[in-house]
Amino acid sequence: MTMKIAFGATLLDKGLLGEGIDGIGQYCRELLGQFDNHPHGLELSPYSFGVSTSPSSAKILPNYSSYLAKSLLRINPNSDTDHFFNGVDLVHSTDQLIPIVRNKPLVATVMDTIPLSHPQFIKAQSRFLKPYLWKKLTQRADHIITISEFSKGEIIEHMGFPEEKITSIPLGVDARYFDKIPEETRQAVLKKFQLTKPFFLSIGSIQPRKNLLRLIQAHASLPNNLATEFPIVIAGKLAWDDGQTIQEIHRAVEQKRCVWVNYVGDFEKRCLLQTTIGMVLASLYEGFGLPILEGFASEALVITSNATSMPEVAGQAALLVDPNDSASIREALFAAINDQELIKELRLKGASQAKKFTWANNANETIKIYKTLL
Repeated sequence: MTMKIAFGATLLDKGLLGEGIDGIGQYCRELLGQFDNHPHGLELSPYSFGVSTSPSSAKILPNYSSYLAKSLLRINPNSDTDHFFNGVDLVHSTDQLIPIVRNKPLVATVMDTIPLSHPQFIKAQSRFLKPYLWKKLTQRADHIITISEFSKGEIIEHMGFPEEKITSIPLGVDARYFDKIPEETRQAVLKKFQLTKPFFLSIGSIQPRKNLLRLIQAHASLPNNLATEFPIVIAGKLAWDDGQTIQEIHRAVEQKRCVWVNYVGDFEKRCLLQTTIGMVLASLYEGFGLPILEGFASEALVITSNATSMPEVAGQAALLVDPNDSASIREALFAAINDQELIKELRLKGASQAKKFTWANNANETIKIYKTLL
């Protein structure tokens, strides 16, 4: 039996249109790629709300706010949008833009519960009505897919969703991250970003929960001139600032302790990962922490937090730090510079850990959920 699946691709399209692909966008891209090659009778119908054009060849639907208001008020129930959702067997919402579907199974991917559990980590103007509405719409789902056991526990606690209707399916790391990039090619990327020294690498958008402020301060406290000899390269666009982080980044750049390269493409990211002396994700909260796996597959030393989902992903293959303790972060940075035996051991463990997480497995487990609902 062929399953016709409406698959949310809004954040993927927005990323491809120039905003930079975020974690949800990458999740969508990887799953769509896996589904295209899947032998088990899938017919994908991607959809995107409110984009001018769709690089992913999705059905372009109206702006979500307009769509939601009309759907809740049952205005024009015979619209083109309603016909689109009526023509599929199942709807998979991959983000917070959840369609109002009736008489169709709805699967919702929920990567974390930050808007509900940690509202201080989202912009002030989005902290109240949007999380409440998102929770109510998500509770309409027939099944929730999440990405870690930690997030599953958070969904049960903060959304009140039944445990038996939540499945944790870990994210994957693509085989391209294991492929060695020639030294000459990597050096060309370093030259582009004017990187001439060994460096630490931070990947991810700039926002308070990423804990960059404390990371930069911990790095600055390294003894002697180590902070300038081993600068931090920040590869991420500005999501939002708390009034301190960007100021601290600029100060670190001026003092040559930091290089901010902004958002980088996939290939450039891989070049940086294969060159860095240590990838650092000392975040305060992650639903998964995909850069951990990307670092492992690239044979980079990984420094990450001992909080939320990150130990679950890292296993025994990373240097774990207390993200609230600058001294803990500083000690890990210092070890990454000086303890060659530890670095060698963790890199080997990391490569092995990364192989446990594949997008093929993620796609197969997702399809199993579809089948249980059809």
